[in-house]
Amino acid sequence: MSPTVRITLLRRLARRAPLRFGPRLAEALITRSQHVGSRWTAAATARRTAAADEAVALYRRLDERQPGRHRTGLARALVAQAAVPDERTAASATAQCREAIGYLEDVTDRAALLVLAEARRLAAVNLHSCGAAREALPLALGARAIWRRLGPRSANERVRSALTLGVIGDCQATLGRPDEALAVRQEAMARHRALHLLRRARFAPAGHQLAIGLAESLVAVGRHGEALPLLTEVCGELGSALWLRLHPPSRPRLGRALGILARCQDALGDPERACRTAEEAVGHWRVTVAGGPPGRAGGLADALLTLAALLTRAGRRDEALDRLAEAVELARDVNHHVSARALLALAELRIAAGDPASAAAPAAQAVALCRAYAEQLPEVWWPRLVRALAVTRAVAAAEPGLAAGREAVELARRLAGADPRYRDLLADSLVELGRAVDGAGDPLGASDLLREGVAVRRDLFTGDPATHRLPLARALSDLAALLARLGRQHEADRTAAEAEAVRSAGTGPGASTPDEPHAA
Repeated sequence: MSPTVRITLLRRLARRAPLRFGPRLAEALITRSQHVGSRWTAAATARRTAAADEAVALYRRLDERQPGRHRTGLARALVAQAAVPDERTAASATAQCREAIGYLEDVTDRAALLVLAEARRLAAVNLHSCGAAREALPLALGARAIWRRLGPRSANERVRSALTLGVIGDCQATLGRPDEALAVRQEAMARHRALHLLRRARFAPAGHQLAIGLAESLVAVGRHGEALPLLTEVCGELGSALWLRLHPPSRPRLGRALGILARCQDALGDPERACRTAEEAVGHWRVTVAGGPPGRAGGLADALLTLAALLTRAGRRDEALDRLAEAVELARDVNHHVSARALLALAELRIAAGDPASAAAPAAQAVALCRAYAEQLPEVWWPRLVRALAVTRAVAAAEPGLAAGREAVELARRLAGADPRYRDLLADSLVELGRAVDGAGDPLGASDLLREGVAVRRDLFTGDPATHRLPLARALSDLAALLARLGRQHEADRTAAEAEAVRSAGTGPGASTPDEPHAA
């Protein structure tokens, strides 16, 4: 019996015996709301929304007549309502999931716990999409705890538990914890791969989502060689004309995968191919934004950011500026994270192009955006604020610019004190402020800042010579030139010799280190 016929018959029966047939009708409506057709259309989404809304309203009436007996069903209907990709906001979907969670906090039976796990997972997904990763993570961890307690039995339950791990990985990645994100995403991918071959084919969209997340984490930790075959396989499957015809919602997923693949190809030394891949990603996102559900402009803006970075490195600066300007407009009021990144990239590229005056407006917007969200998620927004203040220092007048530079240094100190990963950011902030202070006519103040920046750079060089060799050499050269102007020639000569030793370090056998300068 088709769902439509079943719902029609149950509606008639529910009018005569609502307590007997009402729950059956509500469950049939929930099933109808979860039916995803082969192609997204506004009409199909409206039908799913209507079915979920009717199920929620019906369960509310049943709960009023029989208090407490239909809470699990009402929670299931609320979760189904939140899962429909309609025009309701992520905040609205989160509220529906939270209501469902409230009905199920003290349940012990397996069926109710499964609904609770899904409600927590879906709430975490929506919170993460709103940028509230810190708030989303405990919910996702709570869902994982339920799966560990119950143990998934069916293939559907195994996939849902893997998707829960995927949400945890997304939150960890957003919070700047790449190692933790990689570990949990590897576990999620392993669960999907453990399914029987036919089951894996049935749940292929979930596998693609998990594989893309894993590849993103591999790229984040520099393991591009491992990410490349994974992304190539996923893009090959998602990019086929047959797959896109049968699964149109996969197109934005393909766009995201191609964007990560482009970064991977660039890191592995194939910049021309990376640019072509990034342009292909942008093309898929344009099709998605033009014909898909609303709210996808942030994905297109992110793809344009990736393409602009690759075009900049390829020397195609004018094209990159156009892409960044488009990304800024697309992400405005849609995705604050992408908007901040686009504004900063646009300001920095305009400065590099010799047009600092036009960089002032995007820099000011970036600072305002970072300040607005800095207290909500400091581990994400403080580093961006440091970068935005550095750009402001470069384009503002003397006094406002120096004030912005000093604020950037103080923020970088706080970040580096809490997490050693931000020492690189602190070193950059100190050296850049030192140069600005010297330019403002205070060489003594500049020397103190440069000395501190060099000291941080020396520590970083000791741990990772390949990455920090040139930044340390440049900082030492700046300090040596400044010391020479201050008349401290002996110290300037020693610092210049150290800079030369650092530059030659790692160039071959017998190369010197800062502690072992070349013999005269």
